[in-house]
Amino acid sequence: MNNKGFTLIELLMGLVIISIIVTLIMFSINSTLSISKEKSYDILKNNVIKASNTYIIECESNTINCNNDYVWENNNTSFLANNLISRGYFNKDQLINPITDQDVSNCLMINVYKDINEVYNISIDDSKC
Repeated sequence: MNNKGFTLIELLMGLVIISIIVTLIMFSINSTLSISKEKSYDILKNNVIKASNTYIIECESNTINCNNDYVWENNNTSFLANNLISRGYFNKDQLINPITDQDVSNCLMINVYKDINEVYNISIDDSKC
């Protein structure tokens, strides 16, 4: 008898191989997306640091009126990223964490240290986000 076609075992093995390949591809795509979201969040934090530096310089030189948005204590001050939105450095839509898709403007704390040469060292505390 000359039956042409695949046996059930051959079909199942083909499905298993295809399933393994699809699983590996999906894992690769998910890890790539995760890495790109983390890099996007790092870029967002760097942009916030740059805008904060400009904000502090403009406030300290009285270019803009900051209305006591922050208070210096022992050459340190902190403020929320929301201050940058209210002063026009960002739109509300620009301060979204790409990893969680959450707004970080009310939880992203910007810490500024002013050294003896009037140089501002800025760091970000996102532990509450």
